[in-house]
Amino acid sequence: MTDQTPRTAEPGSGVLDRWVDALEADLGLPPRSVDVGAVLDLARDAAHQVARPAAPVTAYAVGYAAGLAAARGEGSDALERATSAALSWRDPGPAAAHGAGS
Repeated sequence: MTDQTPRTAEPGSGVLDRWVDALEADLGLPPRSVDVGAVLDLARDAAHQVARPAAPVTAYAVGYAAGLAAARGEGSDALERATSAALSWRDPGPAAAHGAGS
């Protein structure tokens, strides 16, 4: 770890910081490449605006989209787009998901 400043100021963040440092190393990611605050904000927004299980699923989907963009040599705005989508989410209900009227 090159930078000794804490990633987060949340209670218990020392454990989280050490976990993310270890996870980055295990996954071959550059040190300090995971923006913990942004991921936690995204998870919070998805959990509160959509449903609690949406938090990890949304975070996974954003990581997947960002990885695909990186593989194509492109930048990714997946985190910002997912945050915006979560904050503006209005559940249309089950009828809309199954094609109401069909």
